[in-house]
Amino acid sequence: MQNDELIRLLKTPLGLTDDAIVYPLSGGAINRSYYLDDDPNEFMVKEFLGESSLCIDRQERFELQLILWKKKLAPKPIYLSSDTGIYVEQWIKQHTSQLLLVFDERHINTLATALTRVHKSKIKAKLIDLPKQWHQYLTTLVSPSLCLVKEVTTETEKWITGIELASHDQVFCHNDLAWAHLCVPTKIILDWEYAGIGNRYFDILSCAKVNSLNIQQHDLLLTAYAKQNNIPINEVYDGCLQQASFMELTYQLWHQAVGITSKN
Repeated sequence: MQNDELIRLLKTPLGLTDDAIVYPLSGGAINRSYYLDDDPNEFMVKEFLGESSLCIDRQERFELQLILWKKKLAPKPIYLSSDTGIYVEQWIKQHTSQLLLVFDERHINTLATALTRVHKSKIKAKLIDLPKQWHQYLTTLVSPSLCLVKEVTTETEKWITGIELASHDQVFCHNDLAWAHLCVPTKIILDWEYAGIGNRYFDILSCAKVNSLNIQQHDLLLTAYAKQNNIPINEVYDGCLQQASFMELTYQLWHQAVGITSKN
């Protein structure tokens, strides 16, 4: 979408002045993001693309983020267009401490603290139905392999059995906790598109995945999380082991559905 068209669409709902300026932002795998400046007001604008490939109810996400904002976990959601294609939220300024040069133990501990904060937030939300997501992703593929279809069937059976056995590990999860989604000074967390009630260990593995942690960093994350939550470290490793195939299948299908080459 052209910048002037975006401003035209948002002028009335946001009460923009004629001095409003919009700047495209880098990042975002399938959505377009913009910084909208209308001094003294600042906004983050997202244009959602490829929605048919995803299982996201944008109105439900807007209402969830409103709850998260009240809990000081997320930016304030401001506007969602009637066709749910344009979303606006409060702009959160990043601090120089956010710039990541080396992913050291201090950063790993910050990730673990953010995970712990989310998991202990007691937010009421929908259960993340992974098999539903997997099957939705499958329907977007032109010719999914029989091997992939069989894997989805097998993992679905495992997930149904596992969710009953590990109900105590069902907590509110972010599921996309990249370092770039943390605003360290304010403790605000960005991008809640995939949040919901899920398994804590799936969330930990997702965090390790999106941050491309190596084996040593992965172990540091699990150790820090175990310590912060008073969970025996062997229990954390076992929980992650049980969720590993679910996480890998989810990311594999997501990348294929949205047409992105997965990086191993």
